Amino acid sequence: MTAAGTEPVRRIYFPQLALVLPWIRIVLGAFRPIRDNSFLWHVAAGRLQVELGSVLVADPFSFTMAGEAWRTQSWLADVLYAWIEDSVGMAGYAWMLLLAGALAHAGIGLIVWRVTRNPLPTAVVLLLSFPVLAAVQVPRPVLFTFPLFALTILVWDDRRLRWALPFVMWLWASVHGSFFLGLVYVGARILARREWRSFIALFVAGLATLLTAHGLGIVEIVLEFLTLREHLAYITEWATPDFLTIEGAPFMIGLVLIVVGAIRGRIGMADLWVFVPFLVLALSASRAIAPAWIALVPLVGAACAWRRDRIGNGFPIPVALCVVVLVLVGPILLAKTVELDGTRFPLVAAQYLDPDKLTYHDDVAGGYLIYAGTLGDGVFIDDRVELFRDRIGEFVRLRAGREDWRAVFDRDGIEQALVRKDDPLRELLEEAGWRTYFADSNYAILRPE
Repeated sequence: MTAAGTEPVRRIYFPQLALVLPWIRIVLGAFRPIRDNSFLWHVAAGRLQVELGSVLVADPFSFTMAGEAWRTQSWLADVLYAWIEDSVGMAGYAWMLLLAGALAHAGIGLIVWRVTRNPLPTAVVLLLSFPVLAAVQVPRPVLFTFPLFALTILVWDDRRLRWALPFVMWLWASVHGSFFLGLVYVGARILARREWRSFIALFVAGLATLLTAHGLGIVEIVLEFLTLREHLAYITEWATPDFLTIEGAPFMIGLVLIVVGAIRGRIGMADLWVFVPFLVLALSASRAIAPAWIALVPLVGAACAWRRDRIGNGFPIPVALCVVVLVLVGPILLAKTVELDGTRFPLVAAQYLDPDKLTYHDDVAGGYLIYAGTLGDGVFIDDRVELFRDRIGEFVRLRAGREDWRAVFDRDGIEQALVRKDDPLRELLEEAGWRTYFADSNYAILRPE
């Protein structure tokens, strides 16, 4: 009880402090060495598009697929990368990761808060979310999917904001091809609530995606992606998901909470319109877990909408603020300088390549060589599955020594090879008389005698 005429001491409770804990993981993820090879060719694509003043519609980077039809689906993100590098250098990408990760988690927190108005379930869902999103906290354009998906949900759930949906979808379609997930989500919500008139708003939002720099080509990008399942199987992130991993287990916990919420009557049959398609999405690939999680966050929040209990005695506001400042600022002060990971990319070996020779290399090196502009005639391969298609499987077999390397090298005119030191192909080349001209702890360069 509070004495008459006095105000109760305001306190901050554990759930509210827990809301800032994901920030530590976001910061640590943002300032670690860059290992994503896809991101590197996106930077190069941004530079080229700025130089040309138009988006790319044909491959400019490889000698094996030069001139073949290929669209820069993430053209706006590419241009952003080029601007960041030109303005502040490599360090700018860490701050980009930091901002995108913070916005994604803030969006998730707002979604749950709208449903529960309770800091405890909001904290629980956020704590489940950050391992899921940490696995995809990479600088490639997919990074923008998560804050934009959360924003799509927030905009659609507030009738006063639905006018902004076409603008959100235009932006999303300009930075990543996953924008169709937002359209699917809104369509599922319309069916769940039987808001038939809202299909007009969905149609307008879909129409807005056709007004990006690629125009109707955006439809081709999505349709082409849907035909790539066989080829995506060679890419680790598109493998069947493992829900016993750090990023997969929270998703399973969320599913359990949804089931419990359904038993308690907090989730109804209509919610299956959202639950089923995005559960199927999560089961399709490791990379799909994160966007599926964001789509299911409103259901997880509804399942956790218990009464407003206070945990413990709480912290006085001055103490709580000190803790919050320490958590927010501390990781940034301890952050390291951002740079490319020298164990993953051939930072040194690339300097010893003959730029005028057609070169064999793997997809990881391909992304870096495009970024560095090392090879005058272009790269052998990178991870653009939509462009290389069958060559992806051929490359995987070639690297493992299960493909006739002579036939491939003769067909493509290969004159030197940049291989990882432990690749089976290296041993085969040496047995055939190829000589090692350079070797470090990660890569070797071989040429025929």
